[in-house]
Amino acid sequence: MARSIWSGFLSFGLVSVPVGLFSATRDQGVHFNQFEKGTADRIRYKKVNERTGEEVAAADIVRGMDLGGGEYVIVTNEELKNIAPGRSETIEISDFVALDEIDPLYFQSSYYLAPRGKGADRAYGLLRQAMLESKRVGLATLVMRDKQYLVAVRPAEDVLVLETMYFAEQVRDPAEELDSLPEAVKFDGRELDVAKQLIESLSVAYDPERYHDEYHERIEALIEEKRQGRSLVYEPERPVSNVVNLMDALQASIAKVRGTAVEASVEEVAEAAPAKRARKAVPKAAEEVEAGAPHEQQHFEGMTKADLLTRAAELEVEGRSKMSKDELVVALRERTAGGNRSRKVS
Repeated sequence: MARSIWSGFLSFGLVSVPVGLFSATRDQGVHFNQFEKGTADRIRYKKVNERTGEEVAAADIVRGMDLGGGEYVIVTNEELKNIAPGRSETIEISDFVALDEIDPLYFQSSYYLAPRGKGADRAYGLLRQAMLESKRVGLATLVMRDKQYLVAVRPAEDVLVLETMYFAEQVRDPAEELDSLPEAVKFDGRELDVAKQLIESLSVAYDPERYHDEYHERIEALIEEKRQGRSLVYEPERPVSNVVNLMDALQASIAKVRGTAVEASVEEVAEAAPAKRARKAVPKAAEEVEAGAPHEQQHFEGMTKADLLTRAAELEVEGRSKMSKDELVVALRERTAGGNRSRKVS
């Protein structure tokens, strides 16, 4: 059972609900230790005095703010502790806003808010349902781990989710940060129509299971192969050339999605887009895979490796993360031709 990282009360108006805060995501990164090349000796870091080169104990280290020109203001841990905000006991919702009014750029990390203690379920459930039906999220502040956060509390299907947010002053202005911003060009006519048709052709119902951390899978495969004394080689994807003719690139993209000739007209694309969208939005059952096998197989070789991996995940092809592009094509042909058969590479 997960442990809460914060506990207190969620309040709106005069209603207070005992809640606990839990991490909603996990770090899936692969963490390596460092060694001296050719040895089994770990590399360690020490904090040393820049002038003397001698190691300094943690208790003797203070912090300083660089003011520029070699001038620093030194502060002690005790001074910082004295001005730190106290831990929040309550997440007090001050405002309710529409979720689509918040730019996703402001969201930072996600947590689950769960009712805590006897009798909390009813008030918790009331708030969640009221927020769902009014299509609103609550804004509040929270002090956690000696840091103050702006937070948004939003209703999900089964639970309330708390999103820590950036304050306005923490979000950079692109006009100030970027050397070159795209010119304000207004498009109309055929180019815009074809671009919109391409978007429609690639539109699907969002399914988080469609997307996977392929790099993480490759690292795991590499570690396993190395552990067994074997080597693993991946074929690099060929870089895509720069767009020279925008219209040609758009039409070629639509033709690739549809699996038809590049010369397809905009009107034909418009008619085919809904069918394509429905076909991609719903995973194929085994019977549908077999029925559509002859048509699908002829396109495997023209797909990118990322697309092949996505299709292999949909068909639950075992060992897909270890396969080369050619092996994926073979495995997918076997699966679509043989229904429940899969290919596993040792």
